[in-house]
Amino acid sequence: MPSDELHPPARLSRRTLSLLGVTGLATAVATQPAQAADKKPVFSPAAGVANTVSDLRGMPGTTDGEQLLLLGHTVPGLGAGVVYWDADATEPDDDGMVFAVTGTATGRWKRPRTHEIDLSWYGVTGAGTSDDSNRLQNAVNALPAGGTITMGPGTVRLAHTITVTRVPIVFQGAGASDEFTSGTQVLLATGAADGFVLSGVHGGGFRDLQMHGEGLTGGAMVRTEQASDVGNYLLSFSDCRFMDGYNGIILRSANTVRFRNCVWNGFSGQQVILLNGQNNVSRADPVEFVQCAVAAGTAHPDVDNVVIDGQGGSIKFIATAILFGHHGIWMRNTTGEGLPKFLYFEGGGFENGHGVPVLLEAGAQAQFINTYISADNAEDAIRVGAGFTGTATFANSVIRGCGRHGIDIASTRITVTGCLIGNNGRMAHPTFAQQITGIATSAAGVRITTAAPHTWETDDRVTLQDVGGATELNAAWPIAIVDATSFDLIGASLSHAWTTGGVVFRNGSGINLRSTASRIVITGNAIGGLADGVNRQEYGIVNRSTDVLAASNELTGNVTGPYLAYEAARFTGNKGVEQTDGRLTLRLPDTVTDGVYDFTDLLYVDGRPIRVTRVARALATGSCSIRLETNGTPLGGAPIGVTTAAQTTKLASPIPIDGTADPVRLQVHVTDAATATGLAVQFGYQVQA
Repeated sequence: MPSDELHPPARLSRRTLSLLGVTGLATAVATQPAQAADKKPVFSPAAGVANTVSDLRGMPGTTDGEQLLLLGHTVPGLGAGVVYWDADATEPDDDGMVFAVTGTATGRWKRPRTHEIDLSWYGVTGAGTSDDSNRLQNAVNALPAGGTITMGPGTVRLAHTITVTRVPIVFQGAGASDEFTSGTQVLLATGAADGFVLSGVHGGGFRDLQMHGEGLTGGAMVRTEQASDVGNYLLSFSDCRFMDGYNGIILRSANTVRFRNCVWNGFSGQQVILLNGQNNVSRADPVEFVQCAVAAGTAHPDVDNVVIDGQGGSIKFIATAILFGHHGIWMRNTTGEGLPKFLYFEGGGFENGHGVPVLLEAGAQAQFINTYISADNAEDAIRVGAGFTGTATFANSVIRGCGRHGIDIASTRITVTGCLIGNNGRMAHPTFAQQITGIATSAAGVRITTAAPHTWETDDRVTLQDVGGATELNAAWPIAIVDATSFDLIGASLSHAWTTGGVVFRNGSGINLRSTASRIVITGNAIGGLADGVNRQEYGIVNRSTDVLAASNELTGNVTGPYLAYEAARFTGNKGVEQTDGRLTLRLPDTVTDGVYDFTDLLYVDGRPIRVTRVARALATGSCSIRLETNGTPLGGAPIGVTTAAQTTKLASPIPIDGTADPVRLQVHVTDAATATGLAVQFGYQVQA
């Protein structure tokens, strides 16, 4: 045979091909005798080589199992590999694994069956200048039992949705990079449609690639759905980046989904990630995010980051950052079915958002451990609504720098322990104030009208400044909302006519407890100004609940005071505030004469020490003096005067009473009574260790 000709093509049966596999076939071709060293190879399609797929389609096979070397799909060098002739085949040409020959009804060139497909086999060049949707979908369809589709460096452009149904496909890139000229870039130009839809898939996922959008107006980059009665299971996303999309990920009917080292940035739709279990069948549970970052982006302050809506459970975030956008994590239920079940967040945190970083409106259980929670908002860092009917725990976390309250609680069974809560209420400054355009008397107090919508809520506390005429209003007040531009100052009254001017801004606290809150435990927290930043927290805790235990908290460093109580609660052992553990109460509704009287609620201090710290008192008419006695001995220095004006006095020297060894009888000694009637007295005390 002349030296410038290749040896005749090998003849291998399909059985032999299946035994050899791709590696064996490549070796078989490579081990053919070499040409003379001084000759440039001259390939002839008739001699066992096809330069391109176009050439291959003009070359019918002659023998079942005959093999050829395909040098490339469109041009030699890209998409190369061995093909063989299947003489009995009639399946459609898919332009990557199966090739029909023009004019030949029966018989196909095929690549050896494999579990791993290189996308270049389908003519994907990585240039990203043409639509690769059909090519990628054909590659998916060529793996009926699942497998891996590898995408080399470059851009894969998709103008239509890629659907994977009930087979585990791994989309494997060559690396994720926000440099569009490196790594594997999946460019979605699908308009309002989804990028990828996983339907009833068990296994598979995405690895080492970046997915970014171009002019997207709807859909999600990746969406899961139920296929007939089969949901998705064991999906994995690893080392991927998703950016410039509409919505990012929508998970329904998704069981055991894990995201590891994934990043989302720049989304303009409703949310970046939606876990939407419309019922028990379609729930997302469990889902885990490990060392991820989710950011709607600086240009999208109205886009929520993570929304958990309806039935779902065991949603875990480990060392994950949620940044920018609107709400950080929003647990809600718009489905009318089951609630979100369990949310666990540890490490990482929230920053720079414009909504509420942690918004719990519905759900059964949530835990935030060792988390940093902050935002550039006008709202709270954490809000637990009355519809959140489960339990929530916030432990060992930093909660700081938000517009209103560090934590706003209207729900039940909430525990806050070991947290640093400071520098909240940043909107409490004239810079963020509303201009006052009207002040008038109302049934509830004084009505304020603002020039623009205020967006505030009933029970917010606001401060008025620079009010002309009615200067008695230049103070802080709780409010009741009337409409978008007016509200009433609760308890206020006009002593002078308003003339002009004034601004009003909303205050914030460390923790705000609403009247619907119950079974609240707040222990071991530091609630006050931080070493860095500006502190505008009005109070450490503002309380309207009757069912609260606040113990062993550090409450110094708040602008107005440590604690504001609209309702009494269990408040003990806190630094920075005088707690009152109980009260000694005396009521004499009729004529009051000099003498010694028993308290109506406590006759003895028995088995414990207490100290009396303050006294409140008033008469219906007349005047008198009172003092505390124990076992017939007057205590506390000079008698305290009582008139018809209700007064409270904090004792400069608290009165210790030790009933540890023997019971100590308590009484009130009334002196100097003059036409006195209707005496009411309360001595507040603290229980001593």
